[in-house]
Amino acid sequence: MCEPNLKRIAVKHFSKFGYEGTKLSHIAQEAGMKKQSLYFHFKNKDDLLLQVNKMILDEEISFLEAFFDENAATSLKDTLYTLLLAYKSRYLANNNTGFMFLLTFIPPAPLKSHFGQNYHLYLKQLKALLRVKFLGESNLRIKLDDGPTSFITLMDGLFTQLIYETPEDFDNSLRIFWDIYWSGLVKLE
Repeated sequence: MCEPNLKRIAVKHFSKFGYEGTKLSHIAQEAGMKKQSLYFHFKNKDDLLLQVNKMILDEEISFLEAFFDENAATSLKDTLYTLLLAYKSRYLANNNTGFMFLLTFIPPAPLKSHFGQNYHLYLKQLKALLRVKFLGESNLRIKLDDGPTSFITLMDGLFTQLIYETPEDFDNSLRIFWDIYWSGLVKLE
């Protein structure tokens, strides 16, 4: 089995069982190989986790860049709302988003700084893309640099709903908070 497929299996296991609950023997079994064969590709569980994290970070940044390119002509309001829905879909459809948020908020102790640094890279890219989008909004009630931070705070709160509650809770919270958020963000005409 090739390394990217092993990483996909590992993402699924880390997302479902967390760091402590993930067993290399279970990943190997699902991949149709013996546990010892994993050591041909990865030094140990930490090495596998770090390589998976790098892969996901790259994929999530690529997603963000593509999303903002595709929505370059879309209004700020529609872009932000669509991004929240896109992340909900990504969370439900694949394990990347759940992996990234879960292991950023609850990282294995020895790798905490590494996960924090990688999440900072992701946030830096997201903030830069959001800043460009906010720059195009002429009706802002807030400082330009507060826009990306406010949105990321909203997004983090909504993702807590997906991780610890249900998609329905996410939808309900989005319904409640979206108008409040948007009304506080821009001057109403």
